[in-house]
Amino acid sequence: MLNSKQISSMKKYTFILLIVCLFVSAGCSSLKRKLSTNNKGRYTVTLGKYKSKNENQTVTLGGQVFDVVTIRGHVFDVKTGKPLSNATVIEGCFKFQTTSEGEYSFKTRNLNNNSFYMEAIVYPYRPVDTDIIDIYNRKEVIIDFYLAIDDRPMFDCEGGAETLKRMQKELNNLK
Repeated sequence: MLNSKQISSMKKYTFILLIVCLFVSAGCSSLKRKLSTNNKGRYTVTLGKYKSKNENQTVTLGGQVFDVVTIRGHVFDVKTGKPLSNATVIEGCFKFQTTSEGEYSFKTRNLNNNSFYMEAIVYPYRPVDTDIIDIYNRKEVIIDFYLAIDDRPMFDCEGGAETLKRMQKELNNLK
């Protein structure tokens, strides 16, 4: 049988354990929080640890040696969570296609003040853009996109050039 001092001590340790578990679970969930966008989609960013000088991966371009960072991730359907194959992930002037598992991966130069944003697009989904992401001195950056179906109505722009010109002229003359 436990005395009152032992019971009080157990309550104290139980309370401390509960607080620690809450902080750990809150911290873990914030690491993978889906960031919202203006078009019903989402994305997550996981920044890999900082590089130490002895673990840098390098590439030589135009006679210059550059450190490299790996950018990778997935593109998913926001409702079903299923991967989207053949989605296009755009970073600046470069485009990358996802695999049948919705995966993409590329390496880029790891320069000081190097940051960028990315976009994921695939028909019939709405595109998702990230905010600016600072990648300097990182080993790896993981960006997962969650795209929503584009349920807006499609416009029918067919009907021949003369019909479209007439319709445009009518719209321009509306007062």
